[in-house]
Amino acid sequence: MNWRIFCDFDGTVAQNDVGNLVFTTFGDASHWWALVQAWRDKKIHACELWQKQAAVTRITVEQLDRFVVDQPIDPFFAEFCRRCSEHQLPITVVSDGMDAYIERILRQNGLANLEIRSNRLTIEADGRLQVAFPYLAQSCGSCANCKGLHLRLARQEGAKTVYVGDGYSDLCALAEADLLFAKDDLLSYCQVHHIDCIPYRTFQDVQTLFFQQLSQDDPSR
Repeated sequence: MNWRIFCDFDGTVAQNDVGNLVFTTFGDASHWWALVQAWRDKKIHACELWQKQAAVTRITVEQLDRFVVDQPIDPFFAEFCRRCSEHQLPITVVSDGMDAYIERILRQNGLANLEIRSNRLTIEADGRLQVAFPYLAQSCGSCANCKGLHLRLARQEGAKTVYVGDGYSDLCALAEADLLFAKDDLLSYCQVHHIDCIPYRTFQDVQTLFFQQLSQDDPSR
């Protein structure tokens, strides 16, 4: 069986929501949370959220480098990646956040080889920010980077999909996942709306439960 694994980043691979922390630390925190609430209430598009906050945020490359050093990832994620690699199961990090901090955090944890599909953040010499949305043209109309798109394309190529997430930006992935792992806000949403999912706390749970499922489907694994 051909499986593709997709993992959210903020709050899932990373223990913290790093996007929130970057833009509240180096930007206007009250402005950020007002934008987040407006996005959750569907009053603004995700692109507008990022653009408006980027306009009031200033950060240098050096500041971002120092900031991400203190951002931990799930302690079992690297082992999960190693186990998946042994079984030739590709993992893609999908995020409606920004590549600038995702790439740095994965690299410092020895995971620079992972495929990343996210929005793009460029830091100018004066600390100003430019944001870009490479997947917007294929998006659902609400997300800057629709996670459902990436799972849907994988399914069209004949793969079964696994999704691991934790929050509201993961909702578009729900209908496209053959196997869904959820915690925190995403788990609450699934429970309220009676969506089948597997609760988890860490990637140790994901690894155990996923490979149990895999062995049932294919005992040779």
